[in-house]
Amino acid sequence: MNLLLAKNEKYILTCSFGPDSMCLFDLLIKGNYDFMVAHVNYHLRKEEPGEVEILKKLCKESKIPLDILDVWMPSGVNEEGWAREVRYNYFSDVALKYGIKNVLVAHNEDDLLETYLLQKRRKNAVSFYGLRESYFFKNAKIIRPFLKTKKADLQKYCDENNVPYGLDLSNFDTSYARNKIRKEIVKDMSCEKRDALLLEIKTKNETQEKLINRLQKLIGNREIDIRRIESLNNEEFYMLLILYFESEKLYRSLSRKFSDELYSIVKAKSTWHFKLNEKSFLSLDYGILKIYQLKTLAYSFESSSDLIKINKDSTLYEMINGQSIIVRNGLRSNEIYEYKGLKKRVGRCFIDWKVPYVYRLLWPGIYNKEGKLLYVPHYQKDFKNNSDSLLIYNLNDLLK
Repeated sequence: MNLLLAKNEKYILTCSFGPDSMCLFDLLIKGNYDFMVAHVNYHLRKEEPGEVEILKKLCKESKIPLDILDVWMPSGVNEEGWAREVRYNYFSDVALKYGIKNVLVAHNEDDLLETYLLQKRRKNAVSFYGLRESYFFKNAKIIRPFLKTKKADLQKYCDENNVPYGLDLSNFDTSYARNKIRKEIVKDMSCEKRDALLLEIKTKNETQEKLINRLQKLIGNREIDIRRIESLNNEEFYMLLILYFESEKLYRSLSRKFSDELYSIVKAKSTWHFKLNEKSFLSLDYGILKIYQLKTLAYSFESSSDLIKINKDSTLYEMINGQSIIVRNGLRSNEIYEYKGLKKRVGRCFIDWKVPYVYRLLWPGIYNKEGKLLYVPHYQKDFKNNSDSLLIYNLNDLLK
């Protein structure tokens, strides 16, 4: 059993202490690969403390660095989904922490088949059927070197080479859909049926790749112009949405219901905003569908900063010269300020200037120490600073 991995690279082995990852552990040592081990201790099984101690001992004996994450599952969550999110975010964090991008995951051919059959049963819309041999997740390049190897062969290797491992008894609980597929379909599947299913997956992915190449061209400058997607049907729009989220490294489960509702809104050319998480928004403004990921939701500072500077050369500088001022976001639509003798309402300005929703959240205003709004700069789509503007800024600096 050979690993087709580059010897001049460093690796992180994600080790559950199951036979798959322990087989990979042994092969990496025998192949003199430069690697470290990352392990998630979920504290769900009584066997885990003993398995962790064995793993620590093996790593110490072989002088392999070991990083362990201890987590406890909260109540009321989808167990499989929660565990998957925890471990992949952990893999990404470990990659960043140690400066090692290559993360090895010991998924095998059985896992690939199970995943595909689960996708078919759930009628999932996915950008790839089964499991990818490699792909990027945040800071990590996930690599699966065992996707052409049967699970039984990995366990047989461990048994014949005296490699210790543990079996997770929850994997035999058929109340979980994946476990049911594993036990009742994949485990005793003939070689002929395996080959036929693998060919089906390969054929589907080849067809899918053509669709994806066409849809990816509709994502321009990290946004989607809805005029370019008018001919898409519901299914194609759903796939486009998945691809767009993946391109923005937002790994979020998107339901078909959510996609269909958004599809109707896009067709109606409405304005729409949705908060994805604490600092991320999906917005449809003025014909553009865009994901905004903010570095901060609020800022406030006196005079200039690295982000926004007071332009002392502006003809409007006399308006604030000598005053104690604060530059901050959080403008309210009903606030009024005077500009060149005219009174302007912030909300009306935003409408007239066609300011996207998220930019309105971040938009700077100049206030005096009493909290009176003195000035709001005019919106320009590409943030080309006017030499006479009182503020010099680019709010894109507040976006990821």
